[in-house]
Amino acid sequence: MLVDRYASFVHELGQFLPDQQIITNPIQTIAYGTDASFYRLNPQVVVEVHNEEEAIHTIRLAHQNKLPITYRAAGTSLSGQAITDSILLVATHHWKNYTIVNNGLQATFQPGIIGGRANILLAPYGRKIGPDPGSINAAMIGGIAANNASGMCCGTAQNSYNTLADIRLVFYDGTVLDTADAISRQQFAIKHPEIIDEIQAIHDEIQSDSTLYERIKRKYKIKNTTGYSLNAFIDFHEPFDILKHLMIGSEGTLAFISTITYNTVVNHKKKACTLMAFESISTACQAVPYLKNSPVSAVELLDRNSIRSIENEPQAPSYFKTLPASACLLLVEVQASTQEELESKQLDVQQAVSPIPTLGTFVFTSDPKEYAFNWKARNGLLPTTGALRETGTTCIIEDVAFPLDKLAEASLALQQLFAKYHYDDAVLFGHALEGNLHLVFSQDFSTTTSIQRYADLMDELVNLVVYQFDGSLKAEHGTGRNMAPFVEKEWGEQAYALMLRIKQIFDPNEVINPGVMINTNPRIHLENLKATPATHPVVDKCIECGFCESHCVSEGLTLSPRQRIVIGREIARLEQTNDNPVLLAQLKKEAQYFVDDTCATDGLCALACPVKIDTGIYVKAVRSNQLTAKNHQDALYFVEHLDRLTHIGRYSLKFVRLFQNVLGDRTMLRLSTKMRKISNNRLPQWNIAMPTGTKKNITPTASPSTAKQKVVYFPSCINRTMGKSKDYDKSELDLKDLIVLLLERAGYEVIYPSGVDNLCCGMPFSSKGFEEEGTQKSTALETALLTASDQGKYPVLFDMSPCFYTFNKHHDHRAFTCYDPIDFILDVALPQLTVTRPREEVTIFPVCSVKKLGLEEKLLQVANRCAKQVNILDSNCCGFAGDRGFTFPELNQHGTQNLKQQIPPSCTEGFSTSRTCEIGLTAHSEHPFKSIFYLIEEVTR
Repeated sequence: MLVDRYASFVHELGQFLPDQQIITNPIQTIAYGTDASFYRLNPQVVVEVHNEEEAIHTIRLAHQNKLPITYRAAGTSLSGQAITDSILLVATHHWKNYTIVNNGLQATFQPGIIGGRANILLAPYGRKIGPDPGSINAAMIGGIAANNASGMCCGTAQNSYNTLADIRLVFYDGTVLDTADAISRQQFAIKHPEIIDEIQAIHDEIQSDSTLYERIKRKYKIKNTTGYSLNAFIDFHEPFDILKHLMIGSEGTLAFISTITYNTVVNHKKKACTLMAFESISTACQAVPYLKNSPVSAVELLDRNSIRSIENEPQAPSYFKTLPASACLLLVEVQASTQEELESKQLDVQQAVSPIPTLGTFVFTSDPKEYAFNWKARNGLLPTTGALRETGTTCIIEDVAFPLDKLAEASLALQQLFAKYHYDDAVLFGHALEGNLHLVFSQDFSTTTSIQRYADLMDELVNLVVYQFDGSLKAEHGTGRNMAPFVEKEWGEQAYALMLRIKQIFDPNEVINPGVMINTNPRIHLENLKATPATHPVVDKCIECGFCESHCVSEGLTLSPRQRIVIGREIARLEQTNDNPVLLAQLKKEAQYFVDDTCATDGLCALACPVKIDTGIYVKAVRSNQLTAKNHQDALYFVEHLDRLTHIGRYSLKFVRLFQNVLGDRTMLRLSTKMRKISNNRLPQWNIAMPTGTKKNITPTASPSTAKQKVVYFPSCINRTMGKSKDYDKSELDLKDLIVLLLERAGYEVIYPSGVDNLCCGMPFSSKGFEEEGTQKSTALETALLTASDQGKYPVLFDMSPCFYTFNKHHDHRAFTCYDPIDFILDVALPQLTVTRPREEVTIFPVCSVKKLGLEEKLLQVANRCAKQVNILDSNCCGFAGDRGFTFPELNQHGTQNLKQQIPPSCTEGFSTSRTCEIGLTAHSEHPFKSIFYLIEEVTR
């Protein structure tokens, strides 16, 4: 229950914002209580603002009520910057606008755009944003700028601080400043002269103090994000230039970033990388100065424990496992505009590093698979190393930097420090060119003894970095909460006093993200520690990094994969401690909808997760645990009599189509929506794309054809049941019949497996938690297909990608060759057909299983054979998720919310490889979507 002052805030805010944007429900506030750090704070209120006006109103109201407020985008921050126990303002889903000008030389982004997406938008111009953090495909522009995130190739020259053009800000009282607008600057100076005056005063004070000036200058010769950006006062002289650069790296403690304009950087077309192996980390560090003077774009250090975390990956080089315990790798990249320049740079690098002995030879590669693996392995090191920790422990990452000439000595000192405190799993990796090392290790926070061990380690680490090597306690991950107690120790009393003044200038009431960066509590880094109790083996290795969230269809509707894991862990914790039975009961009740019902279980989260955590498998396990003996008995009946279910389904769909024809679409939609509401959402939701039933059962060929080639065709239970939607041409065949027509045109005799009307891949069962029943159906299908293919003599065609994916996942060592629709069309059918009437334009949608199978490029190849122009829809999952588009239609609506604007007006139809997805796409895009087989049949007539 909200305390009075928050209840008053919520009431006042409710006069301005819709209720659904003001979140106080415990299951959602707890879900938002995490970022990628090892801290947890559950907000009282989460406010999802959709535009600047809403942000201004929320910020102003918090200021008036003197309530702390924290700003958040993706929540991938590693030091606790994006969490609060007060008001959390979230600016993500409706903050995707951008403007690219001057032929890509400058780009303005709202804070909710993912960094990787920004680079996709800039790619046609041959440009990109400067920052390139390892989390770039999850982190959003707001957080990238607020934390001054850098990364592998950008160093310090191309970070947000050095590529900032202008910024638009909302201050504590709702005042807006756009530094690109002269009028806005003038109005701000009139309204807040005290801010401008104080900035000028600090600038003059630093400029007149040569000792302080040189101290600041020296501190920024290496990477440094500890505290506020004091370098702004020596790099710039005009107050507004200083002000906007102070915002970079301020971690949301000074103002809200509404937009940011970057000076973009060149995105070189040609790239190559290599892995250099060295006997020890000391030897590798000795090579870094040589590489610094060569034409490299990045040099990444990976110690032996880092290598161990990725050596079992399928694409990992075999020599990884044979490296000595002291070994160290340097991942080195060169970039160029031409192939000749690239090869020249490779030779220069090889020549430069020749004085330092390596373990074996090294070769640069531009091979897409090898190149992608090298960088994927490096970018995912935090989650992959974190996944190796013991269940119940927390993954800690620290981020320090040293002068380059001290890197080798400092690296050895760090290893000795970890050995002293018996952190045997500690990993060192980082950006060697900048002397920047990331330290990852697991920590048990369950006892006072273990917490004190961590406290002692931190105290010695701070002393080592600050006093022994004069380094930075934070190089790029932000000060956050875990280094806030040590900012003064690194900077000294005088510089720290200036930081206190900066905070006071912009936050006089100390309510903007309090506790972050500036904190007088010397033990704040030991408080509000995140619990990670054992929940389920599939998700126990999750470190809550948030990489998965941008790939989840339900994120923004209910919960993301990370948030589902957070709720699972909180339920497990409450069950173990029994300290809040009321909350536990509430979470369990609401988890049914937020965790289970609205999870598409599509597995796309695993594609983004460096350790391949498929939260869908976890949710299926949750579903399975809820099943009763009666549920299993009913499921077994349908396993044995699936043909009866498809028969009933076929005639039910025909009955519904009859009503649709009589009532009309509008009345039908209105009536079905009302009936669903009366039934308390138990009845499925009808939509305009609802198909009728198929015309007939499968009829095997009576006599052998004269075709020389044979193919086994397995029509899915969906396509045996669902026929055409109303927007199909009346002359068109049901898909199962059209495929036979197409196969015969290609010269194939079609063979059906015996008992086809009762066969199924098992997905309708396993997706609902009936794992054994799903396996039973899948095994029966394998047996039938093996017989039909004459023990593997003939190929087998699946007509839906999800069915093929499910079967292939469970039977990848089968004795026959089976095909997804895309592979079959491209490799088998099209070579036997002639495209006689290609289309001008088509739109395609790669469904989830296509993405997981890695067939997106092949789908594009198929489409390019059939049309002069191809549009690929940019979306993760359509959210139909089997039958959930009918039972939880809001998931499908949420997943397709951006489709309409992606489909050009000139394009009349879309194509895919999943019947249920096509229904959902049609319903919410106002364009008919059909199987890709319809397109192939049309263009090869």
